[in-house]
Amino acid sequence: MFDLFKDTQQHDDEYANWTAQQFYREAKNELMDGDYDKAVKLYEKLEARYPFDKLSTQAQLEVAYAYYKKNESDSSLAAIDRFIKLNPTHAHVAYAYYLRGLVNYNKGRTFVDRFLPTDSSQRDPGSAREGMRDFNELIVKFPKANTL
Repeated sequence: MFDLFKDTQQHDDEYANWTAQQFYREAKNELMDGDYDKAVKLYEKLEARYPFDKLSTQAQLEVAYAYYKKNESDSSLAAIDRFIKLNPTHAHVAYAYYLRGLVNYNKGRTFVDRFLPTDSSQRDPGSAREGMRDFNELIVKFPKANTL
């Protein structure tokens, strides 16, 4: 029993001496490589170990994007709302609003819908309506945010 616990500790120690920059760099690489599960794991470890580092704040936003790419809209929306609530004056908060609109607009679309031609008029308009509301909120709150 104690050996099992010891193995678990050794596995966690894989990241024992990592800096915030190492976590961020590796998470970003995993995100770019399409390993969204690993990216989320590394971003969350970064946040847990370095909660006051500026990269931790950026990781909150990146994890929301990774969840979006994993097609986990509820997790993505929770991460986005958390970022907006904790960082209302952050330089990239407009991107968080944009991402929320994108997530809501695409909610309910399946993997097949993204790659095969489908009739979008047959889709439930509720998620599209939510997305449009989010995009409208983005325009109203950030009328000069033309860097998106």
